[in-house]
Amino acid sequence: MRRLVRRPVPLRLALSLLALAALLPSLAFFAVQYRSAIDEKQIEVERQGGLYARAIAEDILGELAVKKAQLVVLATSPSIAADDLAAFHAQARQSIAAVPGWIAMFGEDGRQILNTLEPFGRVLPPTGALALVRRVAETGTCATSGVFRTALDRTVVVLLCPVPGTDRVLSGVLPIQHLAGVVARQTPPGWLATLVDADGRVIARSDAADAGAVLSPALLARIGDATTGWAGAAPGGGGLDIAWHRLPNGWTVLAAVPRATVDAPMRRWKADVLWSLVVFSALAVLCSALVGEWIIRSTRELSRAARVIGAGGVIDAVDTGISEINEVGRALAEASNDRARGEIANAHLAALVSSSGDAIMSVSLDGEILSWNAAAEELWGYRAEEAVCHPHAMLLPADRLHELDAKLAAARAGQSLRLETIRLRRDGTPVEVSLDAAPIRGADGTLVGISVIAHDISGRKRDEAHIQFVMRELSHRTKNLITVIIAMARRTARQSDDFSDFEVKFTGRLHGLARSHDLLVHTDWMGASIEELVRLQLEPFVGEAALEVDGPPLMLRPEAVQNLGFALHELATNANKYGALGQAGGRVRIAWRLATAPDGGERVRLVWQESGGPPVTPPTRAGFGSTVIQKLTEASLAAVVTVAYDPAGFRWEADMPAAEILSDVPPPAPPAPPAPPAPLSPVAAAGDPPGRSPDPPDGAAAPLSDPAAAPVEPEAVRPG
Repeated sequence: MRRLVRRPVPLRLALSLLALAALLPSLAFFAVQYRSAIDEKQIEVERQGGLYARAIAEDILGELAVKKAQLVVLATSPSIAADDLAAFHAQARQSIAAVPGWIAMFGEDGRQILNTLEPFGRVLPPTGALALVRRVAETGTCATSGVFRTALDRTVVVLLCPVPGTDRVLSGVLPIQHLAGVVARQTPPGWLATLVDADGRVIARSDAADAGAVLSPALLARIGDATTGWAGAAPGGGGLDIAWHRLPNGWTVLAAVPRATVDAPMRRWKADVLWSLVVFSALAVLCSALVGEWIIRSTRELSRAARVIGAGGVIDAVDTGISEINEVGRALAEASNDRARGEIANAHLAALVSSSGDAIMSVSLDGEILSWNAAAEELWGYRAEEAVCHPHAMLLPADRLHELDAKLAAARAGQSLRLETIRLRRDGTPVEVSLDAAPIRGADGTLVGISVIAHDISGRKRDEAHIQFVMRELSHRTKNLITVIIAMARRTARQSDDFSDFEVKFTGRLHGLARSHDLLVHTDWMGASIEELVRLQLEPFVGEAALEVDGPPLMLRPEAVQNLGFALHELATNANKYGALGQAGGRVRIAWRLATAPDGGERVRLVWQESGGPPVTPPTRAGFGSTVIQKLTEASLAAVVTVAYDPAGFRWEADMPAAEILSDVPPPAPPAPPAPPAPLSPVAAAGDPPGRSPDPPDGAAAPLSDPAAAPVEPEAVRPG
């Protein structure tokens, strides 16, 4: 229904609805008047019915009073006192000439003593109303009977009065035909009056129908015990409207009228009113149509002018017979001229907005997006038709909705607002933007909206965050590296014969540390593969022919790269001075495997195996190199280190937990190896025999972080 109301309708239909709206009060007035007339007529009918019933009841009471007076006079007759019943019979026959009906006398036992319809002395049947006769004799008051059949086979109603001083009862018969005449005398044409007894039997009717019929239970229920009343039939139905009045003796007078008789006077009036309504409505519609055509012609002129403006043209003032339409036409003419002047400026502005690399949109004061350029589509992911006329709040996270109020407040204050914040793309991903919001004002200076220019600063923010991370990481790594170098210098100095010896050993170890750091810098400190670390650390000491590498691609953590690099450097230095790399034909095989330990955890097993070198003998003392390849490796990598001095070739094995040394980052594609450090002199390339070690880097085991933490024995020399 709401959509139907909002749909535009033709002006002709709107004017027709206006005419109909003007007619609705007349129709409502007719309905109210008709209803009021029907109600008044019903009230009048009810009042008349009550009057008719009461008038008939009074006539019946008058007849009963006359009959009662007749009986009372006869009951005081001297003939009764003298027990001259023949004389009384003659007197009674004379009285019925003035009062309709006949007279009978009954004994208390119901025996009929005389009857004016029969000669005196004839034997008569007993009364058919014995109970009523006994009641009158006992109570000494007059009473009326209901309709009954006498012993003489007559349908009658009687009035019984006691004879004073005796047990006899006089009965005065009320002729049914006479009562019917009384009822008909007060019954108006079209009505039907009925007199019924206390049991609902018909005594007399105005249409002289036979007596004795019984009223229907439904009608008796409608009457009930009320003295007077009205029972109406359904309007327009075929029933009867009935008024009644109850007599003191229990008889009831019913005055009934057919419902059609009640409705008949209203039919002509209703027809006259309906025809009048139709005629006047037709005249109103005709007049409305003529006025509507005049209005439509005027609005067509206005519509034509609007179409010209819509096509980009300029119009003159509209001249019609309706002043309001002329005013609108003049306003349209002025607007068309103003638009023509502003279109050039708008074209320049539109070109700037559409070609801008920044997302530009305009927002109404109630937060609805009004315009949307191509850069906005690219930044936010919404097409123009998906964004325009939709709320600007769809671009804001829930915790930043307050920024809408801040922009609106700044615009109303005539200020621009610049802020860096977070917005949401169509797919829900956040994007960091820099916003410039400024008020948009109409020609009269009224605030009409807000312009918003958004620039994606995600890249800049990532660069800033990365620089901050690198600076923090650089500071952290630099401190650790300085600590390692200091510890290395101390240990190397303690086990060097002189400064030249110190310089050679210390420089070699610095180059080994630098090679590990080169790998980490290359991967942004995400770690390095075992193979890259092995090849880079052994590159200064051995060619490709003397080195064999075997193992799956595994990525080491940064700490494992540095600490395992220390061990590989010391192993390579000792192999170069004393082992397989120190003579022609010597080889080193480095292999690693990923295996499952008995406890279910994964472990990495790295094996260094030399071959083709001089016979191997166990060292006589443990130096810095031995400390690095065993104690430092065990402490920093949680490894189990095994060293075997097999005469055929030196063997070193490290069994390390994978969770401690392996990174979650997958191994990258093998990169080009970084440029090696400056070539070492034959002396600098050599290191100490196993036994001396630098302090571990940050995160390594504590026992080797200070020279005093691990006493160093005199350096042992492994024959080569």
